[in-house]
Amino acid sequence: TASGATWSPVWITYGYNNRTQMLRIPGPGRIEDRTIDGSCNPYLAAAAVLAAGLDGIEKGLDAGEPNADNLYAMPYDELKGRGLETLPATLLQATYELEHDDVLREALGRGRDEDYVDYFIRVKREEWNRYHEQVTPWEIREYLTRF
Repeated sequence: TASGATWSPVWITYGYNNRTQMLRIPGPGRIEDRTIDGSCNPYLAAAAVLAAGLDGIEKGLDAGEPNADNLYAMPYDELKGRGLETLPATLLQATYELEHDDVLREALGRGRDEDYVDYFIRVKREEWNRYHEQVTPWEIREYLTRF
Protein backbone atom coordinates (compact mmCIF):
# COMPACT_ATOMS: atom_id res chain seq x y z
CA THR A 1 0.00 0.00 0.00
CA ALA A 2 1.02 3.63 -0.28
CA SER A 3 1.50 3.77 3.49
CA GLY A 4 4.08 0.99 3.40
CA ALA A 5 1.93 -1.25 5.61
CA THR A 6 1.07 -4.71 4.36
CA TRP A 7 -2.30 -4.84 6.14
CA SER A 8 -1.47 -8.48 6.76
CA PRO A 9 -0.44 -9.79 10.17
CA VAL A 10 3.27 -10.14 10.82
CA TRP A 11 3.33 -10.91 14.55
CA ILE A 12 1.76 -13.79 16.51
CA THR A 13 -0.67 -11.68 18.56
CA TYR A 14 -4.33 -11.16 19.26
CA GLY A 15 -6.41 -8.14 20.11
CA TYR A 16 -9.84 -6.68 19.94
CA ASN A 17 -11.01 -4.52 17.03
CA ASN A 18 -7.42 -4.05 15.82
CA ARG A 19 -6.48 -5.05 12.27
CA THR A 20 -2.76 -5.27 13.04
CA GLN A 21 -3.27 -8.46 15.05
CA MET A 22 -3.03 -12.03 13.79
CA LEU A 23 -6.28 -12.87 15.58
CA ARG A 24 -8.83 -10.08 15.83
CA ILE A 25 -11.86 -10.15 18.10
CA PRO A 26 -14.18 -7.52 16.59
CA GLY A 27 -17.05 -8.18 18.99
CA PRO A 28 -18.71 -10.71 21.29
CA GLY A 29 -18.86 -14.20 19.81
CA ARG A 30 -16.72 -13.27 16.81
CA ILE A 31 -13.10 -13.99 15.91
CA GLU A 32 -11.17 -13.29 12.72
CA ASP A 33 -8.04 -15.24 11.83
CA ARG A 34 -6.21 -12.77 9.59
CA THR A 35 -3.60 -15.33 8.47
CA ILE A 36 -6.06 -17.11 6.19
CA ASP A 37 -6.44 -15.81 2.65
CA GLY A 38 -7.83 -16.97 -0.67
CA SER A 39 -4.68 -18.86 -1.60
CA CYS A 40 -5.10 -21.51 1.08
CA ASN A 41 -7.17 -24.66 1.11
CA PRO A 42 -10.18 -23.68 3.26
CA TYR A 43 -10.57 -27.21 4.65
CA LEU A 44 -6.94 -27.39 5.76
CA ALA A 45 -7.17 -23.90 7.23
CA ALA A 46 -10.29 -24.82 9.22
CA ALA A 47 -8.70 -28.08 10.40
CA ALA A 48 -5.55 -26.25 11.51
CA VAL A 49 -7.47 -23.56 13.40
CA LEU A 50 -9.68 -26.14 15.14
CA ALA A 51 -6.71 -28.36 16.04
CA ALA A 52 -4.75 -25.44 17.47
CA GLY A 53 -7.75 -24.19 19.43
CA LEU A 54 -8.55 -27.61 20.89
CA ASP A 55 -4.89 -28.11 21.80
CA GLY A 56 -4.89 -24.81 23.65
CA ILE A 57 -8.09 -25.71 25.52
CA GLU A 58 -6.86 -29.20 26.43
CA LYS A 59 -3.54 -27.84 27.72
CA GLY A 60 -5.16 -24.88 29.48
CA LEU A 61 -2.89 -22.44 27.64
CA ASP A 62 -3.11 -18.77 28.58
CA ALA A 63 -3.18 -16.44 25.58
CA GLY A 64 -1.98 -13.55 27.73
CA GLU A 65 -3.28 -10.03 27.55
CA PRO A 66 -4.74 -8.79 24.26
CA ASN A 67 -2.64 -6.30 22.37
CA ALA A 68 -4.18 -2.88 21.74
CA ASP A 69 -1.22 -1.26 19.97
CA ASN A 70 -0.88 -0.56 16.26
CA LEU A 71 1.91 -3.03 15.55
CA TYR A 72 2.65 -1.48 12.15
CA ALA A 73 3.65 1.77 13.86
CA MET A 74 5.99 0.20 16.44
CA PRO A 75 9.73 -0.35 15.98
CA TYR A 76 10.84 -3.93 15.37
CA ASP A 77 13.18 -3.93 18.40
CA GLU A 78 10.35 -2.89 20.72
CA LEU A 79 8.12 -5.69 19.44
CA LYS A 80 10.91 -8.26 19.84
CA GLY A 81 11.59 -6.83 23.31
CA ARG A 82 8.03 -7.71 24.26
CA GLY A 83 8.79 -11.33 23.38
CA LEU A 84 6.57 -11.34 20.30
CA GLU A 85 7.34 -13.79 17.53
CA THR A 86 6.80 -13.29 13.82
CA LEU A 87 4.74 -15.42 11.50
CA PRO A 88 6.65 -17.15 8.69
CA ALA A 89 7.33 -14.58 5.97
CA THR A 90 7.61 -17.04 3.07
CA LEU A 91 6.12 -20.32 1.95
CA LEU A 92 9.47 -22.00 2.57
CA GLN A 93 9.62 -20.71 6.15
CA ALA A 94 6.06 -21.92 6.70
CA THR A 95 7.02 -25.44 5.59
CA TYR A 96 9.81 -25.51 8.19
CA GLU A 97 7.36 -24.45 10.91
CA LEU A 98 4.83 -27.07 9.81
CA GLU A 99 7.51 -29.76 9.70
CA HIS A 100 7.97 -29.44 13.48
CA ASP A 101 4.31 -28.92 14.45
CA ASP A 102 3.22 -32.06 16.32
CA VAL A 103 -0.32 -30.74 16.85
CA LEU A 104 -1.01 -30.40 13.12
CA ARG A 105 0.76 -33.65 12.31
CA GLU A 106 -1.55 -35.45 14.72
CA ALA A 107 -4.67 -33.62 13.51
CA LEU A 108 -4.07 -34.17 9.79
CA GLY A 109 -3.05 -37.80 10.20
CA ARG A 110 -1.53 -40.33 7.85
CA GLY A 111 -2.41 -41.11 4.29
CA ARG A 112 -1.98 -44.54 2.74
CA ASP A 113 1.73 -44.21 2.06
CA GLU A 114 3.02 -41.28 4.10
CA ASP A 115 2.03 -38.64 6.61
CA TYR A 116 -0.20 -36.07 4.98
CA VAL A 117 1.95 -33.28 6.43
CA ASP A 118 5.13 -34.75 4.90
CA TYR A 119 3.38 -34.98 1.52
CA PHE A 120 2.07 -31.42 1.79
CA ILE A 121 5.50 -30.08 2.77
CA ARG A 122 7.13 -31.88 -0.15
CA VAL A 123 4.59 -30.47 -2.64
CA LYS A 124 4.91 -26.92 -1.27
CA ARG A 125 8.72 -27.01 -1.31
CA GLU A 126 8.61 -28.19 -4.92
CA GLU A 127 6.27 -25.27 -5.66
CA TRP A 128 8.72 -22.90 -3.95
CA ASN A 129 11.60 -24.25 -6.02
CA ARG A 130 9.66 -23.97 -9.30
CA TYR A 131 8.76 -20.38 -8.47
CA HIS A 132 12.39 -19.49 -7.79
CA GLU A 133 13.60 -21.12 -10.99
CA GLN A 134 11.71 -18.51 -13.02
CA VAL A 135 13.67 -15.69 -14.63
CA THR A 136 11.58 -12.55 -14.86
CA PRO A 137 11.89 -9.76 -17.43
CA TRP A 138 13.08 -7.47 -14.62
CA GLU A 139 15.94 -9.87 -13.78
CA ILE A 140 16.99 -10.01 -17.43
CA ARG A 141 16.98 -6.20 -17.69
CA GLU A 142 18.67 -5.73 -14.32
CA TYR A 143 21.39 -8.36 -14.49
CA LEU A 144 21.88 -9.62 -18.03
CA THR A 145 21.91 -6.42 -20.03
CA ARG A 146 23.77 -4.41 -17.42
CA PHE A 147 26.93 -6.47 -17.71
